[in-house]
Amino acid sequence: MAARGSIANRFVLALLGLLLLAVGGLGLARGAGVFGRRRAASPLFLERLQSMPDGRPWFWWAVAGALLLIAFLALWWLLNQLRMDRATTRLDQTTDARNGYTTLHAAALTRAVEDDAAGIPGVARASARLHDRRQQELSLRVELASSADIDVVRGRLEHQVVAHLREAVSDPNFPVNIELRPAASRTRVTR
Repeated sequence: MAARGSIANRFVLALLGLLLLAVGGLGLARGAGVFGRRRAASPLFLERLQSMPDGRPWFWWAVAGALLLIAFLALWWLLNQLRMDRATTRLDQTTDARNGYTTLHAAALTRAVEDDAAGIPGVARASARLHDRRQQELSLRVELASSADIDVVRGRLEHQVVAHLREAVSDPNFPVNIELRPAASRTRVTR
């Protein structure tokens, strides 16, 4: 799945949280007089820095532009988080109101596909992602072990994994993109 994206998100959020915690803690400590009463009573910014915006009308426009850019980037990131692996697919759609339908979440579907693909001999690792743009489609990235028989792996992916997926979503034409890659841990033979 999107392991790299979630690791990067956690790292950036943890780093930002630690930075804000440190700045806030230092501000509280200074205000409480930990660094001395004189510092606690003095202004946070130097006089020269406080008077910098005076006579410079562009300063507040630049601040507003920077804050708008930060707000836009935060909104973009939030929308990407909401879209990330949250697509759903309906199974067993019926017209009978008593039976209704079953909803399968993307995380469960992709995890099942990854496990199914990883069980094939010659597959070192598999990751799946469900995209929900104009129509739903699944991307499956498979890393091959050095001893993998590509034809056998490809055949089992197409006839076993993809067939199971299409059966699960009750759509015999559900689009699946398969990408075969050599495993990153392959070593070169030196002579």
